[in-house]
Amino acid sequence: MSRPRVIDVMTAPSVRRSIATALVASVLAVACGGETVRFQAPASLLTSATPTPTDSAPSPSPSGTPDPSAACASCWPLSGRPVQTGAQVTRRPLVVKIDNVPIARPHHGLTEADIVIEQLVEGYVTRLVAVYHSQDAPTLGSIRSARLADRSLTAMFRGALVYSGTSDHAWSLISRDAASGRYVELSADHTQGYYRVGFRQAPYNLFTTAAAQREVLRARRLDTVPEVPRWSFLAAADHPAEVGGMTGAAPASEITIPYREDTSTVTYQYDEATRTYARWQNSAGKPAREVDGTGNTPIAAANVIVIQTDIWEVPEITDAAGAHAHDMRLEGTGAATVFRDGLRQEATWSRTADAAPFVLTSSRGETIKLSPGQTWIHIVPTDWKVSSR
Repeated sequence: MSRPRVIDVMTAPSVRRSIATALVASVLAVACGGETVRFQAPASLLTSATPTPTDSAPSPSPSGTPDPSAACASCWPLSGRPVQTGAQVTRRPLVVKIDNVPIARPHHGLTEADIVIEQLVEGYVTRLVAVYHSQDAPTLGSIRSARLADRSLTAMFRGALVYSGTSDHAWSLISRDAASGRYVELSADHTQGYYRVGFRQAPYNLFTTAAAQREVLRARRLDTVPEVPRWSFLAAADHPAEVGGMTGAAPASEITIPYREDTSTVTYQYDEATRTYARWQNSAGKPAREVDGTGNTPIAAANVIVIQTDIWEVPEITDAAGAHAHDMRLEGTGAATVFRDGLRQEATWSRTADAAPFVLTSSRGETIKLSPGQTWIHIVPTDWKVSSR
């Protein structure tokens, strides 16, 4: 197989042609063009997880008070929030594919997600991967199709992939993954619990509930995992901004992620009072405040992470507009930027194996710990510049 061609999204002729000649088609048809419906489910097996090191409990400082830079111990591994008595920390995370073109907004169920990953898809619009572990959402949607990168992301969380379907090529790989126990797949093609809503046009009207998908997992006896890989979080939400790997970080209260300007550019604004980042995303070239369609709750991220990596076109998969699908490198190491507590810290990301989480390290060699709460992750090409001020 020939070496994948790394994308330069700012100069590639194919990108200019796609945006110039197929703008409308790529936005409306990107999500499901060319997908084949499948009805046979693979024999899913329980994932055998490799335990990862756990964070240490807060250690006393010389004065006898807890160290503000210590990592949490008794917290949910994907959000850093305290674990309540009786909580099932070993329940399997749901990894939910949610559409993100303007017509599919507002999304439903995002405020309950522990982690939300935004990824590039055909036509250079984006799609969301919402991960639910510490809490569930009553409504999830719009549910859309899986991409090749979801294979690595779902395995990273020991998750169950909730999605509407995929291409023939991607299905050949996802079904094999699920049959080998790498993760669980719950495609709408052969899984109960999905439904169509009347307030949104097809194909953006496919929804489900976390409760329905967890019931499917229980019926298959796949609802728990030995361990969910633990991300590094500070023990306390109230902490000095510079601790936990943020020494030397620059002030940054506004962030811009340079996705497509007409449909997808993202802006965050830091709110010092709540220590969270309010999110805007472009629609018709203008930023619109992101809210959860269930309850109209504003999106508020405790952490924003930018992962820069190699992203290339996959010739085996094209959408209805003729745009190629993408794949991306999600193991190894690369440049990263972490925004936390109104600060910007340049960092390095590393991921040693399929079952390992991202580890973020500052230029001083310190592990960067996240604030408890929701984390948004943007996976972008290596040549993109993420601005802040």
